[in-house]
Amino acid sequence: MISSKQDYKNYILADKKANHINDFYHNRLMITWKYLKCMRRLEYVVNCKHGFLAKILKTWLKFRLYKLSVKSGLTIPVNTFGKGLYIAHHGAVIVNPTARFGDNCVIQNGVNISEKVNGGNHIYLGTGAKILIGVCLADDVIVGANAVVTKSVETPNIVVAGIPAKKISDNGYRNRLSV
Repeated sequence: MISSKQDYKNYILADKKANHINDFYHNRLMITWKYLKCMRRLEYVVNCKHGFLAKILKTWLKFRLYKLSVKSGLTIPVNTFGKGLYIAHHGAVIVNPTARFGDNCVIQNGVNISEKVNGGNHIYLGTGAKILIGVCLADDVIVGANAVVTKSVETPNIVVAGIPAKKISDNGYRNRLSV
């Protein structure tokens, strides 16, 4: 959670690194990067700024985030993911505002995350993954494509897949070669 201007800068740098954004690339064209920057700015304003001008800025940023949400298909509320969030592709990502995840997470398109979901650091959510109510995910877990996670995954560094999701490998996030 962003609690200062320095935290905001660190989050932006980590997100920039995770999304492979450099200063020479025209990142203005990437809708997911625009969405992520706006979301982080709104997090900073919501958590750190108070007063009349902050209220106006917050209203403007909420409107901007809504417009980017409609354009990209992303619905990721503020304060749900830690720094280093990588959004691999735009389209149909829905996250409940009560969900909480750690740092360096990867989200593919078509992911749905239900309420009261807690995830650790280094979580990879494959295309079309569904996480149901009250599930907890340990650190370094990979959720396979189109998996439906109905129960908590408490063992770190594993891969789960299927409907309902079951452990299929011990080669979790730490052992993956690339995203």
